[in-house]
Amino acid sequence: MRIWRLFLFDLRFQWKHGLYLVYLLVCMVYIGGLAMIPEAYLEKTLVLLTFSDPSALGLILAGGILLLERDQGIFENLFVTPVRTLEYILAKCLSLSCLSLAAASVIHLSTAGWPVSPVQFVLGIVLTSAFFSLLGMAAAVTCRSINGFIVLSQAYSLVFILPVLGYLNAFTTPLYAVLPVQGTLMLLQGAFHPLNIAEFLYAVFILLLWIGAAAWWVYSLMQRTVRTQDGVNTHV
Repeated sequence: MRIWRLFLFDLRFQWKHGLYLVYLLVCMVYIGGLAMIPEAYLEKTLVLLTFSDPSALGLILAGGILLLERDQGIFENLFVTPVRTLEYILAKCLSLSCLSLAAASVIHLSTAGWPVSPVQFVLGIVLTSAFFSLLGMAAAVTCRSINGFIVLSQAYSLVFILPVLGYLNAFTTPLYAVLPVQGTLMLLQGAFHPLNIAEFLYAVFILLLWIGAAAWWVYSLMQRTVRTQDGVNTHV
């Protein structure tokens, strides 16, 4: 199965470039910092940290890896093969979601123990990582320089992190309900306090809805910039 081979290729690529070692060090720093947080603030801090980890990892690493693969000639050459654009996108999301889940699990287990609802915790991490990975890929496909990618990826993500303001009680609005991060925060809080069935279905639905839209967007961008399935070169 091509997507499985692509997934394994991505894991080897990430290992080769030291991403797992880097994230091991990041996890150690996070765990050390959380050990100094008072018990009264630990849950909220851990939820925010758990949210920021897969979102930042997906956003920056997905785009950074795509830029690196393009510089190394992997990106263009890959699409000369029978590999489909959607398979490439899904493999990237899956491999980075695994890295995010591993890092978040280490941090959470070391700090707060086993989540009350492991299913909600896992879905919150995996779906959030997938969504922000797609945003990172969209920015990377559009840009040709690392500086441009950093600026554009931050611009893309800015509106989506607004529900964090509501979580911190800094500013609230019902409009947060249409953003995927609202679902993320609900699922991650579910690691401490399980959601009811309606809340759970909403949180998963809003994330899947935005992931579908983002995947279509990235797919459309890639179809314009790489050799497509029928062998027609559509570089713009």
